[in-house]
Amino acid sequence: MLLREHQVKLGPVRTRYFEGGNPLGPTVVLVHEGGYGGDALNTYGRLVGLLADDYHLVLPEMLGFGGTDKAIFFGENPYEPRLRHLAAFLDALDLRDAHFVGNSFGGGMVLRLSVRAETAWRMRSVTSISGTGGPFRKPEALKEMAEFDPSIEAARQLDGWILPPGARDEEHAQARFESSMRPGQWEGMVAPTLRNPAQTEKARPWDFPEALSASVIPTLLVAGTLDRMLEPGWEDLVAKHLKDVRIERLEAGHSPNISHPEDTAKLLRDFFDRIDGP
Repeated sequence: MLLREHQVKLGPVRTRYFEGGNPLGPTVVLVHEGGYGGDALNTYGRLVGLLADDYHLVLPEMLGFGGTDKAIFFGENPYEPRLRHLAAFLDALDLRDAHFVGNSFGGGMVLRLSVRAETAWRMRSVTSISGTGGPFRKPEALKEMAEFDPSIEAARQLDGWILPPGARDEEHAQARFESSMRPGQWEGMVAPTLRNPAQTEKARPWDFPEALSASVIPTLLVAGTLDRMLEPGWEDLVAKHLKDVRIERLEAGHSPNISHPEDTAKLLRDFFDRIDGP
């Protein structure tokens, strides 16, 4: 098996992660998507075999997803508790000088890690595949993504947003459905939508992408030209705030790591080679 399953306890949070590949190669940390039923393997399972020969791969599962414990921190945006959790994970494994890759919500996570003092020093590069850190998401996509009644049909519909238009992937939909049925996963996704009716707090404006001006880490933004979830040109709007940035576009949807793993692996290898040198 290319990956081995592990569990580490970070305070009270039992955290699942997978590790494998070439232990002597550069480390690549792969952070999964954040939709219902998203986890490390159904986000990156098809990419692993294309990178494992040359890279040491680490795939953590974020708070509330996959085999990691389910917990909710009310009163915070969905990023902050998971950023603290990932920072603790990186400390526990003492991961450093690593390439970080994230897809969708995971892409926003690695961008955010790149501007936090406690994590940025561990990062050799950052790749965000269709992750903006919050803004530039289409309202209709957010609405449908939030309305998930666990079933195989709902998993197919959610996948319809991340795959190229008209594409179907029964294997992936089944994996998403099974992951969404883990105790606490659905509840953890729904709970943050609850609001105290006596409070009238207004939504806070996004701090992204402006906050990225603090990043000095080489960054790759991968955009799917057929992406239905993000506003066209999001990559240019994010890139203008970064000092060292490269943009690549694939004829794919929101998650080319799932639908076009070979093309995605080639982009990652080329980018890592550019950073690591001969």
